Amino acid sequence: MSVQQRARLRHQTEIAGVPLDGGVLQWLIDRDLGAEHVMAYRLALEADSALSHIHIGAEEVLYILEGTGEVRVEGTSHEVGAGQAVFIPDGAEHTYVNTGATPLVVVGAMAPAIDLGDIHPAMPRLDLTGLSSPALDEAGIAPTMMDEQQVTPTLMGERSFRVLVSPEVGCRQMTQFTGVIPTGRAPLHAHPHEEAVYILSGTGRLWIEDAPVGKLRAGSVVFFPIGVRHTLENTGREDMKVLGAFSPAGSPEAKLPPSR
Repeated sequence: MSVQQRARLRHQTEIAGVPLDGGVLQWLIDRDLGAEHVMAYRLALEADSALSHIHIGAEEVLYILEGTGEVRVEGTSHEVGAGQAVFIPDGAEHTYVNTGATPLVVVGAMAPAIDLGDIHPAMPRLDLTGLSSPALDEAGIAPTMMDEQQVTPTLMGERSFRVLVSPEVGCRQMTQFTGVIPTGRAPLHAHPHEEAVYILSGTGRLWIEDAPVGKLRAGSVVFFPIGVRHTLENTGREDMKVLGAFSPAGSPEAKLPPSR
C-alpha cells in the first residue's frame, strides 16, 4: 500500500466513542488507521467527573477545546480552559478533572503510537503529607502548560502558526501547534514527519497530490503519513483554524524537497 493510499480524512461524528466513567473517548488516529509515530484522541468529560490513567512508552500533549478544569500530572495541577495546552511526560500519572458546569472537551496526541492496551487506569495517589522518601522524585517530572494567546505567531507566507509544545519545553517525541489558514490554497508540500490535524473552525477542502479528496469542517480529522504531498484549502470567507501534532518533532515549516 502506498503512502498516498494511507492518508486518511474522517469526521469525529463518524468515529465510535468508548464510554468511560463520566465521559466518552474517541480515538481519532491510531495504529488501526496506519499510524506509527503519532496517535490522536478526543475526550469529552462530563461535569464533576475525573479520569486518571498512565501509559509507559509515549509522551502526550493535549489541547482544551471547551470547558474548564484541571490537569493533574504527578501531583502538579494546572487549571485549564479553552486554548490552553499541556505536555505530559512519558510514564507520568495524569488526571483530567472537569470543574465546570459543561463538558470538558480535550483533543490530545501521543507519540509514538502505542497499543491501546498499554493505557491503564492509575492507582489512587497516596497522601504523603509530611513524609519524605529518596525514591520519590516528583521534581524530576516536568509537566508544562502553554497558553495559546501567550505564544507569538510565526508567519509562513499568508498563513501563521503557534507552536505550543515542542522539545523546547521537554517534549522530545513531537510538536503540537495551532495554525491559521486564510481563504485560498497553499502549494502542495510534504513533511518529514507523520502528522495528525484536527479542524477547529472554518470550512475547506483537502488536497492529496493534485486531487481534491474531501471537504473539511470543524471536527474533521486528517492523518498524513511521512512524505504524502498535500495541502489544505480554505474555501470560506473566514480564517480556518487547525490543531496539529506531528512526530518526529521539528518545525511546522519543515518540508521535503520535491522528488525528481
